Amino acid sequence: YISQTMKLGALGLPAYRTFSLEELEEATNNFDTSAFMGEGSQGQMYRGRLKNGTFVAIRCLKMKKCHSTRNFMHHIELISKLRHRHLVSALGHCFECYFDDSSVSRIFLIFEYVPNGTLRSWISEGHAHQSLTWTQRISAAIGVAKGIQFLHTGIVPGVFSNNLKITDILLDQNLVAKISSYNLPLLAENAEKVGHVIPYSGSIDPTNSAR
Repeated sequence: YISQTMKLGALGLPAYRTFSLEELEEATNNFDTSAFMGEGSQGQMYRGRLKNGTFVAIRCLKMKKCHSTRNFMHHIELISKLRHRHLVSALGHCFECYFDDSSVSRIFLIFEYVPNGTLRSWISEGHAHQSLTWTQRISAAIGVAKGIQFLHTGIVPGVFSNNLKITDILLDQNLVAKISSYNLPLLAENAEKVGHVIPYSGSIDPTNSAR
């Protein structure tokens, strides 16, 4: 189920699609260390550049249990709905499978790349000698509220218990606030007991990532 709210929120985004592993390898120069952004309990993050010049954030999840792609499709269906003006939106996914039994070895989740920093960096630290006006701060707060509303009511099933922090809110080039951390069942099931959560985009706060 995709609500009208989500359809409106997805305006301006490319269609969600399946990426090939070759595309991701090309986008990251074969997952070169220069493209590596961080690693935490929910996988490794890379920055990539697609053939059309679009920058993306790629989360790599190494599966701890052997399952076929069919077992993950209900997770992918939920992730494909995470497309809204005030979310770091999902753009696609890629399965890498073992040759012997075709079970999934790694899942790659592709998201928007948002390199303009966290809301925390803009408010408490200053950003490139700039700071947000009160109007911009109120606009960011309203944007976060709209993003949360969408997660709760814009998709079925809703995504709850996100434990949002100010470092999970990113600002794009137009200072539009975007939520970058979701309580996704796929990530929770595959997360290690130790480590840190890293956001879904290009802006990683040093307190939020383990390198």
